[in-house]
Amino acid sequence: MELLIPTDAEVAALDELSEALPVHGFPGITKAAQTLGTKIPTSTTKPDEFGRVVGVGGAGRDLVTDSPLLTLEAFAKKEQRARDLCALMVAIIERAARAGTLGGAVIYAARIVGLPANLPHPQVPDRFRFTATVSVDLRRTTA
Repeated sequence: MELLIPTDAEVAALDELSEALPVHGFPGITKAAQTLGTKIPTSTTKPDEFGRVVGVGGAGRDLVTDSPLLTLEAFAKKEQRARDLCALMVAIIERAARAGTLGGAVIYAARIVGLPANLPHPQVPDRFRFTATVSVDLRRTTA
């Protein structure tokens, strides 16, 4: 009997966002530039704008599909840019669900659990932060 392995939702979302953000008004936000990832940049001089994707749980939907929760975070020196980046991240995930692929992983649906909200981060006091939470239905992979 084959193993059904949960898809890494963070990696899938980061791959999708890294491709789409530069062509939609955020050219400097990519995995390669280390301005998009699962951690806040550790350098003392942080980028003016950066994004983060964090898996925050979720549940199995059925035998072959999981519904992980992802928190999307957008940081920027300007409040409106942080809000726009977060909203764009949400839109890119929703578009991926309509297309059926999220960073190469099979995705069936995306539900917005929390729309972009202004939520300052105590470790990054000189940047505005907006966060949103999405649930994505991803097909498991086989070993």
